Amino acid sequence: MSAECTRKMLALDGEWAYKKDPEGSGKRDGLYDPACGREGWGSMEIPVNWYKTEVGDYHGVIWFAREFEAPEEGRGREWTLRFNAVDYIAEVWLNGVYLGRHEGFFAPFEFRVTEHIAEGKNTLVVRVDSPRDKTEYRLAPEQPGWERPLSEAYKSRKPVALTTIKGSCIDFWHRPGWETQFGQDGNTGGMWQGVELIGTGSLTIGEVRISPKLVERDGVVDGTALVVVDVDVYNSSGETVEAEVGLEAWGRNFESGEEIKKSKRFVLTPGANTVKLVHTVKEPVLWWCWDQGRPNLYEMRVTAATESAADERVEVFGIRELKLDEKGRWHLNGRRVFARGMRYHSSIWLGEGNEELFREDLSRMREVNINAIRIGSHVEKPEFYRLCDEMGFLLWQVFPLHWGNYADSDDVIERAAPMMGEMVRMLYNHASIVIWSVFKEPEVYQFEPRPNLYGRLCEVMYETARRVDPVRWVHKGDYGEGAENVMTGVWGERDHDFRTADDTNPQKVEYGTASLAPIETARQILEPEDQWPPNWDRWYYLNVDPNWLRLQGIDVESKSGLEELIEEAQTWSARQIKESVEYIRQRKYRPNASMFLYFWSDPWPCLGGSGLLDYYRRKYKSYDIFGMVYSPVLVSIEWLREKHLLGFEKVYAPGEAVSARVWVTNDLPREFEGASLAWCVKDGRGEVVAQASRSLSVAEDSSQVVESVEWQIPEGAEGRCRIEAELRDETGELLSSNYFEFRAAGAQESGGMK
Repeated sequence: MSAECTRKMLALDGEWAYKKDPEGSGKRDGLYDPACGREGWGSMEIPVNWYKTEVGDYHGVIWFAREFEAPEEGRGREWTLRFNAVDYIAEVWLNGVYLGRHEGFFAPFEFRVTEHIAEGKNTLVVRVDSPRDKTEYRLAPEQPGWERPLSEAYKSRKPVALTTIKGSCIDFWHRPGWETQFGQDGNTGGMWQGVELIGTGSLTIGEVRISPKLVERDGVVDGTALVVVDVDVYNSSGETVEAEVGLEAWGRNFESGEEIKKSKRFVLTPGANTVKLVHTVKEPVLWWCWDQGRPNLYEMRVTAATESAADERVEVFGIRELKLDEKGRWHLNGRRVFARGMRYHSSIWLGEGNEELFREDLSRMREVNINAIRIGSHVEKPEFYRLCDEMGFLLWQVFPLHWGNYADSDDVIERAAPMMGEMVRMLYNHASIVIWSVFKEPEVYQFEPRPNLYGRLCEVMYETARRVDPVRWVHKGDYGEGAENVMTGVWGERDHDFRTADDTNPQKVEYGTASLAPIETARQILEPEDQWPPNWDRWYYLNVDPNWLRLQGIDVESKSGLEELIEEAQTWSARQIKESVEYIRQRKYRPNASMFLYFWSDPWPCLGGSGLLDYYRRKYKSYDIFGMVYSPVLVSIEWLREKHLLGFEKVYAPGEAVSARVWVTNDLPREFEGASLAWCVKDGRGEVVAQASRSLSVAEDSSQVVESVEWQIPEGAEGRCRIEAELRDETGELLSSNYFEFRAAGAQESGGMK
C-alpha cells in the first residue's frame, strides 16, 4: 500500500530586517552570520520591489534577514527552500551556511536544505544585488532640423551594450529617463515574490510539464488528443526504489464525463529522475480564446509514491493547439483565428501587480473586445497567467531582452540562455501562452558597429526555447519572420502613407502612436513651474519627445496652455489609433494575422504615454472608441485618397468628391445571412445629404468591401461632416456601427491633413 502525501509548506513572507550595503562590504563584515547583530537594520514587508518602500530608487546591494522556527513535525522530512522571484542577483545563507547564487529577476529557484535546518530557531539571510548596468551612455545623433530643445544633461543618450538581463525593467521607452543618461532610474530590485519552505518525504515532485497534442490522421484532426506528461521526481532516500507515478485529471471549469486516469511503476535512482506518462483523451474538451468558444481547463493531480513516501502536485492545463501556417495566419484547434491584441505591462515595479489589478485589467480588455496579449520583454506574476487561462486570452510571451543595445558576448549568452529555459519551463503549462519570442527588437540600434549579431544571441536563445518546448512556435525576434512595427506619428516622416507600412508581414506586433497623459495625471506628476511653458528637460525625462508633436502636426507654441495641448494631442492619438485598427482589420489575411496596440496602460507615471489608459488607469481619449473598432464584427469606412494618412484631420474643398469604401470584417466562426447595411452622409449642419441601405450575407472569418460611397461637396459647404454606417443581423440586432469624420473647408485648407 502506498504512503499518503505529507507535503507541508511554511510561508516566509512578512517582516524581514534589511540593511543597505552600497560599498559592498557585507560579506567581509559577516552579515550572513546568524550571530551578526541586526541593531540599526530597517524593516521591510516581503514581497515587494524595494523602489516602493522607503529605500526608493537604489542600485546596489541590500542584505535581508529573518528568523523562523523549524516546524515541529519537520523531523524526517526533506526540506526545500524556494524563492519565487528575486531581482536581480541573490546569494543565500541558512544558519551561516552558503546555499548558492541565482541571477535573474523573474524565475523561481530552490535549494535543498534538509541537512542545514536546525531544530527551533533558524536564520535565513539573502544578499540581493540589483546593480546599475555599467554600459556607456552615448550621445545619439540628431537629424538636422529636428534638434530637441534640451540641456546637455538631458540630450538623447542610449546604452551601447547592456549586459544585465532585465529587458524593459532596466532601459526602455516606457521607463523614467528614457533615451537619456538617466535611463536606469526607478530601479526595480528586491524579493518581489514570496519565499517558502517546502517539506516532503523522500520523494519530491518537482516540475510537471503537460503537453496536450491534437491527434491528426492523414493531416486531419481526428477528434482525440494525447496528453503527454513529464514529471521530475527527486529521490532523496539514498537508495534505488520502485515507485508508482500516476495522474488523474478532471474538468476544472466544466463537467468532464471522461475518466482521465493512469499510473505506472518506475525505477527511481537516488537524486533527480524524469518520467513520462502518456494518456489518450478520446473526447477532449478544448480550450478556446473567449471570442471563439469557452476557455475550458482541466486540473491534474500527479502523484509519486512508495510504501513509505509519497508526494503530489496539482497543475492546471488546457487541451489546445495553435499553429501558424505558411502565411503566418493563426489556427487555434484547427480553426483560423484573428488576434485583436494589446501590449501589456502592469507596472515597471512588477510587485505592484496583484490579482485584483490583473482581473480588473483583463475584464476591461474583454469589454473592449481584446482577445490576445503580447507581453514584451518582461514577465508578469503567476496570477496574471492563471487569469489569462481562465478568461480566455491568447498570449505571446517575449523574453526580457529589449532593443539591439544588448551585448552578445559569450558571457551574456551564457547567462541569458539559461534564463530563457527558466521562463519557458515556468510558464509551460499555461493554456493561454501560444507563442514565445526570444528578443524584443534586436535590430533596433543607432550606433556602429552593433554589439549584437542576430545569429549569435538570438540563435542560442531560440535553440534553448525549442529544446524545452518543441510544440509552440518560437519567434527569434522583431522584426523578422513576418513581424513589423507600424506605429506612426512617433518616428519617421510626418507625411507617412500607411499603405507603405502594410505590405507582406502578417504580424503587426506594434501599432498605434504616442500621446500626452490625461490632464489630471500631468498636473499630478509635473511641478507647477514645469507645466507651462514646457520644461523640455523634465518633459523629455517623463517620456515626451517634442519631435512626436511635430510629426503629429501639433504646434506647441500656438497653444494657450497645457490643457489645450493635451486635448489636441489626445484627439490626434485617438484618431490615429481608430484609423490604424480599421485599416489593419480591413486587410485581414491580406496579409494581417495579428495586431497589438502599444500599450494597454502606461507602466509608470509618465507624461508621454501611448495606448488607452495611464499608470493610474485614467482614460486616454482613445479608450472610449476602442471597443467599437475592436468589435468582433466591424463595419468600417476607408477613405480613398492618394495617401492614407493616419491621425490628421481629413479636409476637403467645396467641389471635391469624397470617395470611400465600406468594409465588413467578421472575426467570428459564424456567418450572418440576411444582414442589413445602412449608411448615410451628414453635412456640416448634421443633415443627411446621401444615404442607402442593402441586405447582404457576411461570411464567417472574413473581411470584404460591401459598398462604395461618393459625395461631391457643394459650393459653400463647411463644417464637420460624417459618413455613418451600421450593420444589423437578420433580427435587427446591431452588430456594429462606425463613422468617418471629415471637414469641408476652403480650398487653401484641403489636402488631406491639418
